[in-house]
Amino acid sequence: MILALFAGEAFPEIKWILISLILGFLSYGISVCLYIYAQRYLGAAKTGALYAIAPFLGVFFSILILNERPQIQFYAALLIMIIATLLVIKDSFDCHDS
Repeated sequence: MILALFAGEAFPEIKWILISLILGFLSYGISVCLYIYAQRYLGAAKTGALYAIAPFLGVFFSILILNERPQIQFYAALLIMIIATLLVIKDSFDCHDS
């Protein structure tokens, strides 16, 4: 907001500031808390691998809700991400078995 004010933009209405703060709390604040809990109970490697698929979930929902169509690079990256996530999860379970 400070940069916008310096750029000559008008100060937003209080309701938009409050909505932005609530949205930030719900989307970012709770996300960080859940990430910390996940690290505690799943471990850093497994949590990091699962957290890394979040952008792909965003694309999935944009396909469903906004009818977007990703390009071929997305599918290649998705395949690599799925394989890497499965390897990390498998490795985590294999280490606890022995």
